[in-house]
Amino acid sequence: MAFNTEARAALVFLILYTVLFVLLILGYLAGRLRLRSRYTLIAFHVAIRLAAQSTGLAFGILGFSNIGVLIAYFTLNTEGYFTLVLCAYRFLISWHYHNLEAHDSWLEPRLLPDTPALRRFLDSFSLDGPKRNLMAIMHYLLVAANALIVAGGSSLAGAQRSLEVYNERLHKAMIMRTVGQAIFLAFTMLFILCVLYTMWQYHHEKSRGKMHLTLVILISAWPFLMVRGVYGILSGVYSPFNYFFPGNYAKDGLKTSFVISEYVLSTAMEWSTCSLLMLSYITSQDDPPKPPLPSWKKEKEGLTNS
Repeated sequence: MAFNTEARAALVFLILYTVLFVLLILGYLAGRLRLRSRYTLIAFHVAIRLAAQSTGLAFGILGFSNIGVLIAYFTLNTEGYFTLVLCAYRFLISWHYHNLEAHDSWLEPRLLPDTPALRRFLDSFSLDGPKRNLMAIMHYLLVAANALIVAGGSSLAGAQRSLEVYNERLHKAMIMRTVGQAIFLAFTMLFILCVLYTMWQYHHEKSRGKMHLTLVILISAWPFLMVRGVYGILSGVYSPFNYFFPGNYAKDGLKTSFVISEYVLSTAMEWSTCSLLMLSYITSQDDPPKPPLPSWKKEKEGLTNS
C-alpha cells in the first residue's frame, strides 16, 4: 500500500476539516450554537467534506483496487460545493433577519417560530402563494444542477461494452457536469450581487460609514467560492483538470499535477470559505435579536379563524 500525494493531501484536509467539526461540536455542547440555525447546515457541509477526504485518503492508499472509492470521492466533492453555496446564502439571510430594519429578508421571508421543520422545508420550495420566495428558485435549480453532476459522474461507473460506448457516455457525462457546474457558478456570481446590495441597503438604513463586519466576511469569502466555481467549469472542459481524462492517472492513482490542482483550486477554496463563514460567529455577537414580525399577528389570527 502506497501513501502517495493523493493520500497525503487528503490526510491534511481531513485534519483541517476535523478541526472545524470539533469547533462546531463544542459550540453545540456549550449551548452557543442551536440545532435550528445556519451552523447546522455548515456542520452538514463539514461532515460531507470529512467523508470526501476519508474516501480520498482511502483511494490514495488502495489505488485502483477499489474504483468505487474514487467515484465516491468525486461525488462527495460535488455535494460539498453544493452545500457550501447554500451555506453562503443562509448566512446572508440570517444576517438580514437580525440587522435589516425590517428584520426580514427579500431572499426568503421569515416563518413563524413554531413552524414545524417539515413545513419549513416544504415552504422553502414554494413558488406561489404567500410563502413564495426567491430562494425557492435557487433550491430547484441547485438540486437539478447537483443531480446532473452526480448522474454524469456515475454514468461512467462499471464496465463498458466497448470503447465507442465509453466515449459516447464520456461526452454526455462531460456535458452534464459542465451544465451543472455552470448553474453553481451562476449562483456564486449572484451571491456577490446580493451581498453588495445588502451593503448598500445597510448603509442607507444606518446612514453611517462603518460597515458590518459580517458583511465584510461574506464579501471576503466570495473570491474563494468563485475560484471553486470556475475550477468546476474548467474540470469539465479542460483536460488537465478533468478526472475523466485518462492522462491524469498514473499506474498507482492520480498524477501529482492533478492532485495539486484539485486540492489548491477546489478543496482549499472550500475550506477557506467554510472557515470564513464560521468566523462570522464572532462578528455577529452584538447583532440585535429577531423581533416578532407585524405580519405574524395577522397570520396567527387567520389560522385561529380558520
